[in-house]
Amino acid sequence: MRCEKPRWRHSLAARLLAGYLKALAVTLGVLGGAAAILLTWHQDVVDEIILTAQANHIARDLRYDEQGRPSAVGRRAGIGWIYESLAQDIKYCIVDGAGRVVLSSEPMTTALVPPGQPFDPERDVFALQLGDQHFQVATVPVPPSASPERYHVQAALSERASQLARIAVIKPLARAALWTALSSVVLLSVVLAIAMRRSLVPLREASLAAARIEPRNLGARLSSQHMPAELQTLIDAFNQALERLEKGYRVQQEFLAGAAHELKTPLALIRAQIEMSGPTNSSADRSSLLHDVDLMARQVHQLLNLAEVSESQNYVLEPIAIASVASDVTGYLARLADRRQVSLNLVADAAVAPVNADRSALFVLVKNLAENAIQHSPEGGTVTMTIDAAGLRVRDEGAGIAEHDMPRLFERFWRGEQRRDEGAGLGLAICREIALTHGWQLSAGNASPGAEFRLCFTAGS
Repeated sequence: MRCEKPRWRHSLAARLLAGYLKALAVTLGVLGGAAAILLTWHQDVVDEIILTAQANHIARDLRYDEQGRPSAVGRRAGIGWIYESLAQDIKYCIVDGAGRVVLSSEPMTTALVPPGQPFDPERDVFALQLGDQHFQVATVPVPPSASPERYHVQAALSERASQLARIAVIKPLARAALWTALSSVVLLSVVLAIAMRRSLVPLREASLAAARIEPRNLGARLSSQHMPAELQTLIDAFNQALERLEKGYRVQQEFLAGAAHELKTPLALIRAQIEMSGPTNSSADRSSLLHDVDLMARQVHQLLNLAEVSESQNYVLEPIAIASVASDVTGYLARLADRRQVSLNLVADAAVAPVNADRSALFVLVKNLAENAIQHSPEGGTVTMTIDAAGLRVRDEGAGIAEHDMPRLFERFWRGEQRRDEGAGLGLAICREIALTHGWQLSAGNASPGAEFRLCFTAGS
């Protein structure tokens, strides 16, 4: 089973990163758009915000004399020089409830008010003409002090100072902030992509481990170590499902092996009774019964083989010379080949390296392939077993394999229409199980004439 690597655009990391970047882009777009609108079409709002903030700073920095009257501004913000150097454009004053000035950045006696109107502490921000300059004035209350008198701070900003701040400070800062934000998005995207890729390594490893789990290694489990907490429950549930599957598979295999073992003894007893029954049965009946018993015994033996070869722990792996096993098979099947009037021909390259295998399992595999070829070869035909660097090939001279039979060739209990023997359809299934458990590749195809089965001992061959 092959686990394909998911394409990046469909991966969880890509979706999380895309979602984050979209949210970040929307946030920056909204904030940037709002800032652009304020700086372009609503500069007066920006001026009001600046003025109100400055007035609040002055109110918090006020110092009082012994009578509780404002006497000085602490200049905690470190910008007192502005009111001295730009006295014509930036002003402030502290006034009492009657509008009398008690402290100011320049000499003045009355509060800043529109012409002909009295001081109104509730008037937050208003426009005022002072000399040839247009000002915006903000009024804020001073926090309560020891004095029972309530005071207010007024801060004034000229129109030309506002334009200077906009051109020389606010717009450059806005552009710098924009480029900084864009650069941060790019850098953050790279960092997030790397971080997500590293964070999802355990998930990819778990996916690959799950793809390698097959009926022959159901005992394997996925590790939840270093796995995100949200996925640990899924991993645990998957492992529990594997455990249930393994139990069911073990029960099936144990039943198969147990049934085969239990049937062997009764079949042997039945055969013995038939052989000892003497002349009470006719020769034809006796021969027929023995034939049926032999078929049943063969099927039971194949069931037992199938149960054994499906379990890798039953194998004892060691370096085996393929030619030696093939030679044993030709000797074992010599009588069957003679009875079918088929020649067995072994062509082996002496330079072929040994393979790491279980000898008895390899013998069963080669025997089943050769026996199958003998059964499908015509009288006078030849079955050729070739051993070379590419692996083992068994070729007959029969009618070949029908195209529609190819997909079902290695299924258990499946028998082709042209089959000449009376087997149970387990021989090739046993071959496949042995090959898969060893990590070999078994395939079949048509030759000219006949069919050819190929066993490659090297993975990926």
